[in-house]
Amino acid sequence: MWPVYLLVGISVAYFAYNRFVHALHKVPGPLLASISPLWLAWQCMHQRRPTLDLDLHKRYGSVVRIAPDHVIFSSPAYFKAVYGAGTKFTKSRWYEAPTDAASKPSWENVDMLVERDTAKLGVQKRLAVPVYNNSERHQNLMDNNIRRWHHRLQGLTGQPLDMWSNFELLIVDIMSEVTFAVPFGAVESGSDGGHMDAMWSLWRWWGWIGFLPWLNALDLRFSPYRTYLRPGMTLPVFPFCGGKIGAYFGAQQAGEGYPPCLLDDFQKLSHDKPEFRPAWAAKLPMTSIGAGVDTISQSLAAVVSGVSQNKPVYARLLAELSAAVDDGRISKGQPVPYEVAGQMEYLQACIREAMRMWPNIAIALPRVVPPGGIELDGYYIGAGQTVGMNPRQLGRSEKIFGANPESFQPERWLKASSQQRNDMEMYNLAFGGSAAMQSEAVRELTLLIGPSRKCPGMRLAYVVLSKVLASLFLDFHIETLNKIDGAPGPGGGRWIEEGAFPHKWFGWEVEITPR
Repeated sequence: MWPVYLLVGISVAYFAYNRFVHALHKVPGPLLASISPLWLAWQCMHQRRPTLDLDLHKRYGSVVRIAPDHVIFSSPAYFKAVYGAGTKFTKSRWYEAPTDAASKPSWENVDMLVERDTAKLGVQKRLAVPVYNNSERHQNLMDNNIRRWHHRLQGLTGQPLDMWSNFELLIVDIMSEVTFAVPFGAVESGSDGGHMDAMWSLWRWWGWIGFLPWLNALDLRFSPYRTYLRPGMTLPVFPFCGGKIGAYFGAQQAGEGYPPCLLDDFQKLSHDKPEFRPAWAAKLPMTSIGAGVDTISQSLAAVVSGVSQNKPVYARLLAELSAAVDDGRISKGQPVPYEVAGQMEYLQACIREAMRMWPNIAIALPRVVPPGGIELDGYYIGAGQTVGMNPRQLGRSEKIFGANPESFQPERWLKASSQQRNDMEMYNLAFGGSAAMQSEAVRELTLLIGPSRKCPGMRLAYVVLSKVLASLFLDFHIETLNKIDGAPGPGGGRWIEEGAFPHKWFGWEVEITPR
């Protein structure tokens, strides 16, 4: 029996050390969180992160211990120190989950979301971001899919509709055509081949196992069933992507032209800039599909939900669209050009407000404290510990965003002074950086947060968001039929929110009618 006694003794000593001796033992938080990371993994496994951090701050204060060596903070005063340009705070081992830790790091690999080599990441973003920023030139490819999607919606009017799933169908086709000049075909078939289900399985799995790096390492090294234990590693849309990449190179070898798209843009970049590896030019287009679909779909849902449940906001947005029709800048039944949608002041305020209230990321992105430590509201956090701030918590800051931060008020972006507006832009963490794309604050923001914080595809995502939303509200009336965490809607859907990395709504029902 002595092995059992030894194991029990070691466990008790481990728990007691974490609770009473550990450097963070004075930081308040749940009892189980203080003794083992299993508490946090359990919360993430059950998809509770979208509201968990907010609830913990309400109960325990501005600094909360959510694992033995991990704290979250709510004060925006420390945001620059942890996430700002030139920070010494680095990504934690949580980012290792979707990577093959057994393989040697190589500059041929490209995955900017999880990349921890800041030098390599800087080169990749410096070269790739201008390609994404020039995505407006591919608006015709976006318009093709908006027209096809509106045709689909015409056949779904007057009935309870899962709008989130329909956004996903649209964005799978937009991103595939913008990337490869050919749509996946999800809009017509009503199916993305299981792509988004696979992505959600990946996010769910990553969200909890990332906080148990030892378990992830064991899985990587010893599991013969890795494709089962690591869901989403092979996405259903990837064979489609591989086929289009093969078709592109086949056309090149045959001396034939290929339609303008992101794949062609990246291939030309690799020829013009030798430091941009050919492997990157092949991999990044696939990343656009893997990482772009759910984030844009989530953002679309956030805006439509916020607007459709607020009658004064809805009326003002429709008045702005009607004025553009009267001026001859846009026409019903036609996709709205970004040159117009991007300059619609109230539409842009609605997008910013939705991104503030429901940012894509549901967790406090973990960062490792550098030598010298940091003091957070009177608690000293030493080197090697992990800290983070939840973007949703940041968006609820009354100091930054003004009164009633829990309510959807796009007007706050229009009434703010120049300095207030700059601060709001600075701390609005949609897509890892500001959601604004037109203001002078963007250049300042880029200097503040640095390339490592800014999503490289932010411009592309924002062009798609603006066009899709303007076109949708122009041609259809949208009514939300149920309430989050409330009674089921007329179609039987109960609206709930889940998330352990990004968040997602299930059971959100709407009804659309032509305008």
